[in-house]
Amino acid sequence: MRHSRQIAQISKRKRIFCLVLLPLAVYGLLLAVKALYAEYIMPHMPPCMLRSLTGWLCPSCGMTHAVFAMANLDILTALRENIMIPFAALLAVCRYLERWCAVCGHPRKLIPRGKIFWISVLVFWFLYTVLRNLLAN
Repeated sequence: MRHSRQIAQISKRKRIFCLVLLPLAVYGLLLAVKALYAEYIMPHMPPCMLRSLTGWLCPSCGMTHAVFAMANLDILTALRENIMIPFAALLAVCRYLERWCAVCGHPRKLIPRGKIFWISVLVFWFLYTVLRNLLAN
C-alpha cells in the first residue's frame, strides 16, 4: 500500500513538473517558429487568392500577423488581426487549467465537448468573416 502511494506521489510530481514547464516550452517553441517562419517561409508565400481576386478578407486572413502578435504578448493587435487566434489561445489556456484541476484532484471541464459548441464556433467564425468584410468596406 505504501509503495503504491509513493508511486502515485511521484507520478503526481512528474505531472506537476510537466505542467509547470509546458507554458515555457510552448512559448519558446512559438518564438522559434515565428523567427523561422518570418525568415524562411513568409517571403515565399503567395498572397491570399480570395483577397487578390475579390478584395475581401478570407477567414484566415490576418492569422499569421495575429500569431506574431500573440508571440509578442500583444493581445489587442492579435484581436485586430484575426480574432480566432486569441480565441484558440483562450481554449488552450482553458485546457491547461483543466489539466491543473485534474492534477490537484478537482477535475473540471472548462471547454464544452459537444458538437453544438464546435458548430457554434464555426458559425461565429463565418459571421466574424462576413462582418469584418462589411465593416472594412
